[in-house]
Amino acid sequence: MSLQAASAKVCMRGFNATLARGLSSQSIAAMGASTPAATEQVTKSVVMMQTPIVASSPSAIASGIRAQAAASPMTLKQERAMSVLAASKMVGAGCATIALAGVGAGLGVMFGSLINGAARNPNIAKQLVGYALLGFALTESIALFSLLVVFLILFA
Repeated sequence: MSLQAASAKVCMRGFNATLARGLSSQSIAAMGASTPAATEQVTKSVVMMQTPIVASSPSAIASGIRAQAAASPMTLKQERAMSVLAASKMVGAGCATIALAGVGAGLGVMFGSLINGAARNPNIAKQLVGYALLGFALTESIALFSLLVVFLILFA
């Protein structure tokens, strides 16, 4: 057995023991087991599950994990599906945020043009900066309106 396989086996053994202790304590608390016999029964059922997950192929590891999950005394409650209205609100809000990509591209083009214009004609650089700041404010207002629409869709 190689050193890597041996260390993986020791690591997984420790992980399984920790997992079994945690599951048994949760199971005992969930079942309200106060008698030593009930506690021992739950502990035995959890310890029996703790077979090491060390195999040679990923599919064997996955099947071992599935087998342990199927034998688990803990049951997960099903999550409730999202309603159609909530799902359509999420889709609408996502579509409304597309405007933010246009704002980012517009600001990049605008300030790139400012630098280009100031480099070509340095005499009117101050006038160009004023125009660029006005354009920046108007473009950012589009972003704020877009975010306003997103929040109205989600929370109204």
